[in-house]
Amino acid sequence: MEYAVDLGNGHSVLQDTDGYLFTQDSVVCANLMRAGSRDRLLDLGCGTGIMCVLALLKKGVKEAVGLEIDPRAAALARKNAERCGLSEKMRVVCRDVKGAAEELGRECFDKVVCNPPYFDFPDGTDGGAAACAKRENGAVLADFVRTGAECLRFGGDFTLVMRAERLCDAVAAFRACALEPKTVTFVFPRPGAKAGAFVMTARKGAKPGVITDALYVCNESGEKTREWEELYR
Repeated sequence: MEYAVDLGNGHSVLQDTDGYLFTQDSVVCANLMRAGSRDRLLDLGCGTGIMCVLALLKKGVKEAVGLEIDPRAAALARKNAERCGLSEKMRVVCRDVKGAAEELGRECFDKVVCNPPYFDFPDGTDGGAAACAKRENGAVLADFVRTGAECLRFGGDFTLVMRAERLCDAVAAFRACALEPKTVTFVFPRPGAKAGAFVMTARKGAKPGVITDALYVCNESGEKTREWEELYR
């Protein structure tokens, strides 16, 4: 069943309770990435298109292309583009990420974003689209990074959101493709808790050197922090 999620300023996107549902991680990733009006953006594994939509509405990117293997999610992403009046600036390609650079275009994107499957092993159960979005049953992290690196121009940025325990996997995958991590923001549910996720941006052809930051969802009292509220504005 489809239902609408309000994005503010008269915009909303559709979710499907029987399919992939975007999470706060995609919203955080889309808001933390740096992009502007001159940038062409590629979202690898775009789901229902939330990061493309936010990049266009909030960052004002010139164009956004989403890649999604699930036909149902890809169709909903196209519907969300039309719903938000973004059909002329947002395109959705339905196919596997492996080898996709030939179709998408090599070195022709300024920014790549990705919220890939978090877990590096299949769970052995058939949980439908939602489970496939969380676990590496086909393409693995290295496949997403490789395709992103092939599509990025020299000096372009790849922004990734991932579970905190896979920090080393992300760094290794980036460096294997000549993408150098430049910023990492660790996302904590509250002060004193362990980081649940991180958002990392790596630059193609950059020199080593990384800046770290922290984002807290709630304060000690359990209330949303000002930084978190600003992010969602």
